[in-house]
Amino acid sequence: MSGPVQVLDAGIDRLDFWSDRAARALYRVAVDAALPALMVLVSLDVILRYVFNSPLPWGRDVNGLLLLITIFSALPHAWDMGYHIRMEVFYNRFGSRTRIWADVASASAGILFFGLMGIQAFRFTPYMSSTGETGEDLLLPVWPFMAYMGICALVLVARLIGNPSGEEHIGVGAGGDQGGAEPL
Repeated sequence: MSGPVQVLDAGIDRLDFWSDRAARALYRVAVDAALPALMVLVSLDVILRYVFNSPLPWGRDVNGLLLLITIFSALPHAWDMGYHIRMEVFYNRFGSRTRIWADVASASAGILFFGLMGIQAFRFTPYMSSTGETGEDLLLPVWPFMAYMGICALVLVARLIGNPSGEEHIGVGAGGDQGGAEPL
């Protein structure tokens, strides 16, 4: 017989499993696609601007979108690997009980902030789509990027619920180094 606590625990385990898979997939998007594309485009734009005096008119818009994709795609994985920003000077001096409360506070703040951000992104996406909103110089619709940002925010919320300390995978990476890159 399973009680409400066991059902909740099983639900959180499923959420943890699937959001971990989604976080890894988003990280691959950031590392394998968005970041290399950003590097190539910035390099090309710099060469065209300063060598040939002919910059890409849409370069700034695309660079901004690629930067947004890179950062938001990497956020859930960064949380899992403990790469998030926290005040280590104080955190390392906390006792175990205080660390738990600090983890709960930071996870709660992240759930609130990114949860609201994800909800607002999904609420704003249909409006952007219906009005045909585009970038300043880039005449592509930007609503898919808003929807993508919402997906990334909600995956991060799921990771914050499934891994509230943000250190689930530390030490699992290459060579067992603390905070090292985990093979995906």
